[in-house]
Amino acid sequence: MFKKIIAAMMAVGGLTFAMGNIPDSYALVPADAVELGGLRPGYTLEYMKSIYGEPTLEDYKPCNLPAFSKYEYKYGDSVSIISVGGKIIVDIHTSADNGWTTPAGIAVGMDKSVLQDAYGKEDDTFQDKGILYYQYFVHPSRMSGLSFGIKNDKIVSITAYMDQ
Repeated sequence: MFKKIIAAMMAVGGLTFAMGNIPDSYALVPADAVELGGLRPGYTLEYMKSIYGEPTLEDYKPCNLPAFSKYEYKYGDSVSIISVGGKIIVDIHTSADNGWTTPAGIAVGMDKSVLQDAYGKEDDTFQDKGILYYQYFVHPSRMSGLSFGIKNDKIVSITAYMDQ
């Protein structure tokens, strides 16, 4: 019995080592924090339209299975909404100080220090095209969360997402 326990512990330790880059803890924002401008991933496009009106269809990527076709809608130049199947929102993105905020009141243009106060230490960071992204996950699976683009210590974009 003792050998089985040791073997199980070694297997878990080996798996953790193999996966690498696993933080000691996660911010683990609550699911209801993953919202932008009153919209959450998982909400319907009909609900979005009832609040903001008819968006502009910016891009459409068809799929053999229509339920997996990807639609990108725009409100002005700074808000982008991604839908899979044309029914459910999976991604909400803003890149301007336009009144779209998170439930914690975080908006584009604010200092990055407000993120620590609102959500704690970020779960992950990555850099793309000169912008550093701070990510906060709902669950360690990283399937949904908030991503904040940071440049010169200011928030330049916010994305509320769920994996597609």
